[in-house]
Amino acid sequence: MARMIPLLDGERLQDLQSRAEARFYELCREQLPANVLVIYSASWLYRNDRGRITEGEADFTLVSPTFGVLVVEVKGGGVTFTPSTGLWRSRDRDGTLNLLKKDPFKQAQSERHSIRDQICGHANWRQLGGGDFPLGHAVFFPDIHDAVPLAGLDRPLEIIGVNADLTDIARWVSRVMNFWHRAGDTQLSAAGARVIENILCNPIDVQAVLRAAIDQAEAQRIRLTNNQAKVLRTIGGRRRAVVSGGAGTGKTVLAVTKAKQLAADGLNVLLLCYNRPLADSLAFGLIQTPRVAAYSFHQFCEQRVRQAADAGRDVLKDAKESHPGTTDRDYYDFQLPFALALSSEVLAEKFDAIVVDEAQDFSDEYWFGVESLLRDLTAGHLFVFIDENQTIYTRSGSIPIEDEPYHLTNNCRNTAPIHETGYRFYKGELVDSPEIRGPDVTWAPSDQVEAQADAISRRVRQWVAVEGLEAHDVAVLVAKRPKARCYELLGPRLTAEGIRWVTETHSVTGAVLLETYSRFKGLEAQAVVLWVGDEVVEEATWETVYVGTTRAKSLLAVVGSNKAVRTVREFIQAAG
Repeated sequence: MARMIPLLDGERLQDLQSRAEARFYELCREQLPANVLVIYSASWLYRNDRGRITEGEADFTLVSPTFGVLVVEVKGGGVTFTPSTGLWRSRDRDGTLNLLKKDPFKQAQSERHSIRDQICGHANWRQLGGGDFPLGHAVFFPDIHDAVPLAGLDRPLEIIGVNADLTDIARWVSRVMNFWHRAGDTQLSAAGARVIENILCNPIDVQAVLRAAIDQAEAQRIRLTNNQAKVLRTIGGRRRAVVSGGAGTGKTVLAVTKAKQLAADGLNVLLLCYNRPLADSLAFGLIQTPRVAAYSFHQFCEQRVRQAADAGRDVLKDAKESHPGTTDRDYYDFQLPFALALSSEVLAEKFDAIVVDEAQDFSDEYWFGVESLLRDLTAGHLFVFIDENQTIYTRSGSIPIEDEPYHLTNNCRNTAPIHETGYRFYKGELVDSPEIRGPDVTWAPSDQVEAQADAISRRVRQWVAVEGLEAHDVAVLVAKRPKARCYELLGPRLTAEGIRWVTETHSVTGAVLLETYSRFKGLEAQAVVLWVGDEVVEEATWETVYVGTTRAKSLLAVVGSNKAVRTVREFIQAAG
């Protein structure tokens, strides 16, 4: 009995739209030997030789050390083909003709090429030794009795299956693969078959490093969505790629996973982001991962400046001479980035691969220095993860990758009510609302700033003391100026409620975090209170609300003046 992925019982087979596919599935399971793996509905997404992103799916992919890999398209009912138009149609039992979207033989041929690209381009296959392997395609018509009328120059009889072949699927597979056999083919090994299985259908399960940084005791796991898994597999064979997605679509998790994969391949990897708190969380989560260094951009710049000084050159002085100025903007946006680029002239340390998260906050000046860190500018790896809606520092530059981005379209962080609130302020590729239900967003308007602080402290106490959340599961994010005044109002009130708290200090177990929304960008918390100032609605900086609300995984409360809360809610209603 063959091994089936996925394993479908009788009830699930009955639910399949195609009775022909269900029948072929059952017969493969019953008739093929145990060393055959049958993958039903294998899907992929990749960039073809012309540079276009292609998405595909094969009805059945058979893998075995005995015969290799066979891709099979299954078409039920009768069929007609009109050579003058090149159109194929299926014929129902009542005689109705339905246009097929694709020529089934060309479809199977395309799937064979795609499968080969996915396997041969994968690092695991190359590590095994690579090389060609027996690979073929075929089309099976279980409701047709005679294959001869279907045959043609591009449709050899040997790769066509019909009703008579259903009694001995194994013999039919052998006949098809004898047709595809080439003199130079190397038999697929058992190890090769396992590698192909892992490439085509191995689930991706990654450690949630952000959660680990906040609560070291929690060993939560995040199952990537099918969309994310496809993107991760697709960029696996490329040296440069841009991955774009909204808040909660898993960009940072994917960035960390990609960095780990590159390091596992023996590459020295630099993982950069913009926010220092996020960088600290990443570095903590990767502390046991060799060959990966995680920093915020400016943190790494300052480290390189110090290293260059130890080597005898003051690159920061040179950068200041090239760009005079004494403001913070001069220092962070021009002088430090240029000093980073200059350090590459002095320091021997370079990287085989660079992964950049929060890339929307990197300016052109940043990218010049980043690329200078690659050991090989042509062959080096550069992977960029971006959410253009989170450009809160208004410095987004031109990413040095010309290919169009891969899009993440599933929100795997927020509950549906939080998604529906935060994504009203989002502009970009459609992101599907999650299926996770949760409590509605709560709103607490008050015109007195002291009353707003009271409302926040009461909400936090409700979550921690009454509803059982851990204090470190809660973050109060300030989107109001001046932040020092907000912290000053909140601290004593939380203390009076018996709540331990910290200000802008992350990874403190048992304490509520008071933080600005901008410093918390890229991070997440189970429960968030967003304190919105009037300046947000007066200046219409809606990306502030987008970033702040989407940090919450399960619980969200929004506090502000009557004007601020009303305006935000009116914007949400209008956008809906």
